[in-house]
Amino acid sequence: MQYRSKRRFSNAFKREAVEASLSSPQTQAQIAAKLGVHPTLLSRWRQEWIVGKSSAKKPVRNAGPTKSLEELERENVRLKKQLKRAEMERDILKKADGVLRQAPEVRFAFIDGHRQFWPVTVLCEVLEVSRAGYYRWRHAPCQPSARRQRWRTLQAFLLEQARQQKGVPGYRKLWRDAQDAGFACGKNQVQRLLRACGYRSCVATKPGHRRPSSGLPVLPNLLNRRFTVAQPNRVWVSDITQLRCQEGWLYVAVILDLCGRQVVGRALGRVNDSGLVLRALEQAWERRQPCGEALLFHSDQGAQYRNEAVMSWLNDRGVTISMSRLGNCWDNACAESFFALLKKEWTTRLGVIGRDEMSDEIQYYTDHFYPKVRRHMTLGGLTPNAYAATLQPVST
Repeated sequence: MQYRSKRRFSNAFKREAVEASLSSPQTQAQIAAKLGVHPTLLSRWRQEWIVGKSSAKKPVRNAGPTKSLEELERENVRLKKQLKRAEMERDILKKADGVLRQAPEVRFAFIDGHRQFWPVTVLCEVLEVSRAGYYRWRHAPCQPSARRQRWRTLQAFLLEQARQQKGVPGYRKLWRDAQDAGFACGKNQVQRLLRACGYRSCVATKPGHRRPSSGLPVLPNLLNRRFTVAQPNRVWVSDITQLRCQEGWLYVAVILDLCGRQVVGRALGRVNDSGLVLRALEQAWERRQPCGEALLFHSDQGAQYRNEAVMSWLNDRGVTISMSRLGNCWDNACAESFFALLKKEWTTRLGVIGRDEMSDEIQYYTDHFYPKVRRHMTLGGLTPNAYAATLQPVST
């Protein structure tokens, strides 16, 4: 008779087997088969070696696997569903290019034509319409309701009025036209009907419109509204305005010395370009002969002042250039105020006259009346010429 010896396992082997069974997402039977032991024996080892159930000196802590096999399978199924849904939405949007911007009826028609390829629920969610609205549209009778007929009549009237007025009126004016014609409608209803058919007033700016950048340099505001200057030829400010004449516009560029509010440079022309500014600068430079390194020239961000020829002219003479911030007319308030006085006190009462006559009037105002006759309250009630006479001569 033969006897089979009983297998004996060391404590290290038992411990490794228990740790493997606790850290693996596989079943206990699968782990036992890999180790070559019976599942019941592995279960007994687990009871002996797990913390709280064993009297061993170094028991095993039952931390468990990060995720069980069932959890991994459930997560795999969930991820597959998400991927399938994302692929479905991608395919729908490829087919429905442009439909999202159309009226709900157009989107309903697209859903009805593709319902055999994708679920209606997904189609409605991707195209941002309600499923109830789709079924209501699908099962509605061929004859539109009385309310829809009124809407179509009103919409046709609004579009005809807009066509006759060359697309100028917006929805508010068209709403008043509809009321005068006897339609019982609201302002928001008119706006909705016009938006549904894609109408937009030709006067309105499209959303997101931005003026293109000119690419010309913009310099910082170094003057910073410090309009009180003690010495002449330290700060010059400049601006351009336009005056209506019989032949068209007359453009006027002036340069003021902030010390005495005197007009040191002036140029007039039919074209508003950088040449106008250059002529005013040359006249001011010839009159005053300043030290360019001690002079600050301030203007707005007009393209005439940011022109390469103007900036080169100033840089060649060492003049420091300053510009107002975008949309801040108060940064150049002195030049703006001078033009306001010119128009209120002199040119408005003249009416629309010829360019030559207007040029003579501007020349008389800037060279005689403003510096010699008109008292300036910023200068203590003195005229610019009288105030300049009180100043101590300063070497330039």
